[in-house]
Order: sequence, then C-alpha cells, then structure tokens
Amino acid sequence: MANLQHIRRRIKSVKNIQKITNAMDMIARSRFNAAREALLSNVPYVAKTKEIMRRVMSQMRGQEYEHPFIKTRNELIAEQQEGAGKFLFIVIASDNGLAGSFSSNVFKAAHDTIEYDGTSENSSLDDDDDENFHRKNFDALKGVKPTGKRTPKQQRQMSATGGIARATSHQGGGTSSGKNLAVTREYNDADYIDGIELITVGRKATTHFRQRGYNIIKSYHGISERPQYKYAKEISDLVMDRFASGEIIDVTLIYNQFKSAISCAPDEVTLLPIVTDDYAKSSANLKEEYIYEPDVVTLLDKFLPRRIATRIYGAMLHSAASELSSRMNAMNNATDNAQELVGRLNLFYNKVRQAGITNEINEIVGGANALE
Repeated sequence: MANLQHIRRRIKSVKNIQKITNAMDMIARSRFNAAREALLSNVPYVAKTKEIMRRVMSQMRGQEYEHPFIKTRNELIAEQQEGAGKFLFIVIASDNGLAGSFSSNVFKAAHDTIEYDGTSENSSLDDDDDENFHRKNFDALKGVKPTGKRTPKQQRQMSATGGIARATSHQGGGTSSGKNLAVTREYNDADYIDGIELITVGRKATTHFRQRGYNIIKSYHGISERPQYKYAKEISDLVMDRFASGEIIDVTLIYNQFKSAISCAPDEVTLLPIVTDDYAKSSANLKEEYIYEPDVVTLLDKFLPRRIATRIYGAMLHSAASELSSRMNAMNNATDNAQELVGRLNLFYNKVRQAGITNEINEIVGGANALE
C-alpha cells in the first residue's frame, strides 16, 4: 500500500510546479501582446518596402546597371555551376526553452534545407512572391485564422532564379512554376558542411548547430523575445559585406512565421541574390511610372541595404511573437495537466486513506471479537 506521506509530498510538488507554469504563462501572455503589437506595426512598413522595391526594379528594365546584390538568371546559373562561394544561413530560434516545439521545428526546417540532397522532383514559387503574408497574415495577426496552410514537408530546390524555392500548398489549391531550370544544391558529399556558414539568433540555435560541427560566424543571444532593429542592421551589414566580396553566393533566412496565437510555421526567405527576372515578372502589371529624385539608380543603391535589414528585422519580430505564443500555449497546457494530475493524486490519496481506516476498523472489530 502506498505511503500517505509520500502521496502528500507528491501532491505538494505538483502544485508547486503548477504555480510556476501558471506564472510563466501569465508572463508570456503579457509579453506576447507587446510582441504582436510590434509585429503588427512593422507589417505595413515591410509591405511598402516590397512595393517600392518592385516599382524601382520595374523602372530599371532596359537600363545597364551593375550591382553585387542584383543578378540576372543567366548570371546566377553560371555562378551556381561554378560553385565559387559558400551558402550562408541565418537561423532564428529562442534563447530559452519551455516553448514546446518552437525551436525544434526551426532546426528541422534548417536541416531539411542545408542537407538537401537534390532528390525533390517538385519546383515551386519563388520566395519573393510571398504576398500571402501581406494579404492574409495581417488579419491573422489580429486573431483571425489564416486561410492558407503551408505543407509540413516543404520541398527544397534551388531554382535558376536564385535562392531556395519551396512548395506552398493552400486549401484552395497550390500553384507552382515548373518552367524554371533547376540547379540543385548538392550536399551529398561528406564535407558539405565546409560550404556552409551560419548566423544564429538565440542560444538554442547556437548550441544546436555548434554541437553538430557547423561553422557559426556570428551569434546573438538575449534578443529572441525582444528584438531590436540595430541587431538586424548589424546582421545585414555583415551579410552584405561577405556577399559583395564573393565569399558567399546565397543567403537564406530561416525562422518561425507567426500566423495566429495558436499557430506558427517554419518559413524561409532568400535574401540574396536579388534576381531581376523575378521582379520583371511581378511588375509586369504595374502601369504607373513614378519620377524618382535624385534618380532611380541612386535610390536603389540606398534602398537595398534598408530592404534587407527590414526583412531580417521582420523575421525577428515574427520569431519573437511565435516564441511567446508557443511558450504561452505550452505553459497553459502544463498548468492544465498539473491540475488534472493533482485531481488524480487526491482521489488516490483518499482511496488509500479510506483503505487504511477500513483496515483499522477491521482490526478493532477482530480484536473485540477475540476478547469475547
């Protein structure tokens, strides 16, 4: 028979854990509101920078313009085939645990991309055609459940337009562009890690990839829940310097995209290179032409660094909101489970106590009968 004192100690221990998880739930909930408001405030700015980028690139059609960040499709194909540079990945995770599967989902998506062996047969939309975020997720941030849903196993394929293309399916049916010539990343060889560099945000990401032998050139800790633009600017400056020098030929950003208070999913953004052919397609329907001052070339030179930093900062805000919502849900579930466990332990305690009382009564009755 179980010891009553042992059961009481276990009930007390579970109640203490319940208090801790409940407190963490309330803290995460209060921080989540601030993180969501910051993300909501940044959404229109990101959308406007994308629109400006599209219009500026449309004005550049037919002009002779060279920039280390901008490439044509043919230039990108030749560069990928030469293999003269490394691939850089920016992975954004959390500093602390107790957030459910938040970090593990990012790590799984990162490994699926980094260790891609070129066996996927599907090709898909370019990263820069991610209008679903601006068109749908703005309402999702306010608590409206988004209509689109990303497939759990996204297909990894390097397309001729640069970066990583991914298969995105929606409830209304997925679309794909199979016309692009595919140039896959070949990481089947044993030394594929030598061609990979990482920038990590969050202690979990740093620890995870460092233990697996990846080359982490820069890491940021203590900012996962409260990102600041200055860190995004620092990352963008580092990325642009290495890309301009030719040390890296592709920059991919991997993070958790916030969808709602109960949903987030890993997402990838190809930061560099920027392919003129893609913007030519996306800007084909733009009929208005603006007059830029001082001129479109000067504007583009000044705007590109800000655009890259904005996208990194937007990803950090998405990750912060996703982390806090995941922790909030995980701690809420832990509190409910603790409450349920306390109820079962109390029931078991009462059964054991009742059984002990019954045995004592039986002993007393037996002793009385023996005296007669």
